[in-house]
Amino acid sequence: MEFRYRATVEYDGTDFQGFQIQASGRTVQGELERAIEQITQSQVRILGAGRTDAGVHASGQVIAFNVSWRHTTQDLHRALNAILPADIAIKELAKAHPAFHPRFDAERRHYRYTILNGSTRSPLWARRAHHVPEPLDLEAMQEASQMLIGHHDFAAFGRPTQGETTVRHVTQAEWREESPDDLTGKLLVFDITANAFLYRMVRNIVGTLLRVGRGELSAADIGRLLGSGDRADAGPSVPPCGLCLVSVEYRDNP
Repeated sequence: MEFRYRATVEYDGTDFQGFQIQASGRTVQGELERAIEQITQSQVRILGAGRTDAGVHASGQVIAFNVSWRHTTQDLHRALNAILPADIAIKELAKAHPAFHPRFDAERRHYRYTILNGSTRSPLWARRAHHVPEPLDLEAMQEASQMLIGHHDFAAFGRPTQGETTVRHVTQAEWREESPDDLTGKLLVFDITANAFLYRMVRNIVGTLLRVGRGELSAADIGRLLGSGDRADAGPSVPPCGLCLVSVEYRDNP
């Protein structure tokens, strides 16, 4: 009998061409589908909550797939993790409602961007954080990020797939500072949660907030950008290495 399964997946996106399967290149979806086929002897097409770009990580990507499996869910979970490559792991696996869709049923998505702020780069953090050597005004960046909260047109910070609106609802946008013992410098961590995101929206927002941190823009300028929708006036997109899809929230989340 065929069941629908829902899984929470973690991956280091550095060596992938993104989540979505492509004609060539290594993808997260491709590795997951190969592993499921190897274990179940069935070809499947998985559904994902989001199509992360090349180099973007996830600690809470959600997928769904249908497959016939005569053993326990725990057996399937163990078997998949045993053969998946080292840069992908299934954190949770459970049977789901047959109509569950990880993208269309999602109510909120939480992304995190990490900046290594210090004069010396760190090879150990190079895959997980974007190095910015010059000093940044974190207080100004935090003030500016509050302008993003609410229901806005984010055309200045990204583009939708064809035919979609650029209006999104942001419920969280905040910075914090961390100082790990193994770093010469500090980590500046940006958390943002919204009902959905435009293409490269988070990376473009962070690039613009970095301009605030350098004194090139003010919090008022962020409000102006939201009103104008002019992508040319916003900051450049930051590298994918610092971005992570942390979690996807659903109505039935505990």
